[in-house]
Amino acid sequence: MTRAISVILGLGLLVTAGVAAGVPRPFQERAAVRESLEHVSRKQWASWLTHHGFDASRYATYQRPETSGLRLVGKYGRGPSHEVMAQDTIMALTLGSECALLSIANPDRPRVLNEIQLDYLPHQSLLSDTLLLTGGNGIQIWNIARSTQPVRLSEIPYAIGDFSIVDTFLYFVGNDTFFAYSFANPASPHRIGFCVDSGYVTSATRNTAVLIQPNDVLGFVDVSDPAHPHQVGIWPAWPLAATARGNLCCAAFADPSNQFYSWFLTLDISNPANPRQIARLDSVCGFDIFLSDTLAFVSGRDDAYEEFCVVNIADSSRPRRMGACPVWNNNWAVWADLSHNRAYIASEPSGLAIVDITDLNAPHVDTCVMTADLAEDIWIDGNRAYVSDYRAGLRVLDVSDPTRPAELGGFDSLNATVEAAVARDSFAFTGWWAPPYFRSFDVSDPSHPEPAGGALVQTIPEAMVLRDTFVYLAGRLRFNVVNVAQPREPVLVGSCVLSGDVWDLDVEDSMAYVTSNVLTMISIARPDSPRVVATWNPMVAVDVEDTVAYTIGSGAVWAVGIARPSQPYVLDTVGIPDWKSDVVVGESLLFAGGQTLYVIDKRDPGNLRTVGKWTPPEEFRRLLWSPPYIYAACYEAGVCILETLPTGIAERSPSDIEPLGVLVYPSVTRGVLAVDLGCPTNGIYVRNATGRRIAGPFRKGGDASVRRLEIDMSGYPDGVYFIESATTSTTWTAKVIKTGRR
Repeated sequence: MTRAISVILGLGLLVTAGVAAGVPRPFQERAAVRESLEHVSRKQWASWLTHHGFDASRYATYQRPETSGLRLVGKYGRGPSHEVMAQDTIMALTLGSECALLSIANPDRPRVLNEIQLDYLPHQSLLSDTLLLTGGNGIQIWNIARSTQPVRLSEIPYAIGDFSIVDTFLYFVGNDTFFAYSFANPASPHRIGFCVDSGYVTSATRNTAVLIQPNDVLGFVDVSDPAHPHQVGIWPAWPLAATARGNLCCAAFADPSNQFYSWFLTLDISNPANPRQIARLDSVCGFDIFLSDTLAFVSGRDDAYEEFCVVNIADSSRPRRMGACPVWNNNWAVWADLSHNRAYIASEPSGLAIVDITDLNAPHVDTCVMTADLAEDIWIDGNRAYVSDYRAGLRVLDVSDPTRPAELGGFDSLNATVEAAVARDSFAFTGWWAPPYFRSFDVSDPSHPEPAGGALVQTIPEAMVLRDTFVYLAGRLRFNVVNVAQPREPVLVGSCVLSGDVWDLDVEDSMAYVTSNVLTMISIARPDSPRVVATWNPMVAVDVEDTVAYTIGSGAVWAVGIARPSQPYVLDTVGIPDWKSDVVVGESLLFAGGQTLYVIDKRDPGNLRTVGKWTPPEEFRRLLWSPPYIYAACYEAGVCILETLPTGIAERSPSDIEPLGVLVYPSVTRGVLAVDLGCPTNGIYVRNATGRRIAGPFRKGGDASVRRLEIDMSGYPDGVYFIESATTSTTWTAKVIKTGRR
């Protein structure tokens, strides 16, 4: 049954109409689905979501990336690793929204040659001579003859879960169709055959392609004639992985009703129309299987279930389990090099785990490289970016060249989740999912951040802001103020109660604004005694400029007047259709969204207008405006750095001042207000929020040569005012906000 709720990773959110539409519940459901998908291979996301009644279109249908008004400047695409494959001394590792090319000439110390940035989350990457094929939202073919300068040759526009190649034949499923393509000419791949089928291709031989299908069966497609593929047989029972070689198929299965019940099969597929079980080995399972000589390397799932293990298949009728070892969390893929006695596992979030298999009966993990997880939050301090990387801890990036962000170092949290971070000079401060919940790090050497101190705050920080010598943090049920004047000895100095889990936090002047079950406005005039002064409707995110709070929720971006925080009122809204995670204020623009980043003209808070949008590789969690760039923390897709384009900024034009020929700006002023006149007027008046005229008329009569009128509002009380222009036939008003705050 389809559920009208939000889902993770860029799938649309359906919310009951109205501001108070129970926003917290979709948060909870969204978080629950995200947590579930952390244990599902990317290849299976579409089928898992469909099976559980969610909209899976983002992963089942090719989505052409869209951009207007914004340009992607640079990207740090590292995220959880999902696939690994090597050819000679070159390894392809898919992680986040990139495919890293590594040299494994020294098998214990892989060296990064290039990190190919993709505009989607890749599900699979395969090497074929001097070609790299990556697949997810489309299949891209790259020439990597010069690994430091890869060149994209072509793209096949289908959303796929997985694919396989044999010689120059490419097999995949897209739009419920099995395709056979030729990439003999990689610049122009072409279809040579197809048949109706579903699921995803996990392996192929010269005669048979093996599919994992949505109805929990293995499907076998005869590809002996690629021009006429056709499904010929199935094998039931909850497959997780399958790899074929010649007439042998090794497959791993797990009972979804009992995750501890799993098994490994060897199958004879010499007649794929009638696959035959050769042997069974219980309690061996994994998300991937790699065959090398007489051995099957099974990735395992995680420590709670099956570990990485080696199976001897010299006699496929009597497979024998040899050695096994834990490799932490989800082990999505495995590849082994017997010549150097090493196995490599794409392990989330450990990155690339290197396993010593010198003794096949006692393998053990030597080290892990390229550790990365979900980019939850980002903070800019000078030329450094500090990324809260969830289970991978704190990552420090060099963004001195925004076109080429690079990791300087990090501190691995060893699965203790980190959702927020701030930094200044030589110290960074993070939340931590283990006491003490607030921690400080010495980052004077960014390649090796060192723990420096901690504070026993009352909640796990879900959002943090650093101002002067105070860090303001918000988490479930609590708002805390921590003094970091002595960063090695941070001290909790004040707190107050919040409601529910926290989504966002902003601090401006003597006020803090928190989104949770409600938008909460907190006075921090006394950091030792923060107090709630007002609450408003349920909202997702908030960013404040002067006396306007820009917030999002219930399908729209809201401009809310807060000249008096205890009496918020709506100035305007602009609808955006999909799930929204954050909003940030730029100069004349707002940036808001989640699945899509929308650019909104905010020069007049009473007349918000969408002027551009951009499709991220994956939904973003947090936005940061650090002029002239927008930084987006995009969960699995890492960090994207964008800048606005001139075409994306709405400029004033004659059409803006028709038919009355009047334009009033700035919409938020501390003093002088400008009124541009395009035609004669009988008078300009100022009205207060009650509608009473309090100034004017400022007359310019019929003198068409006068183009500018200035009104000094510095003596007016803070609040909302209306500028009225009258002609002989009609009256026009513009809303402005007067504030003395800086």
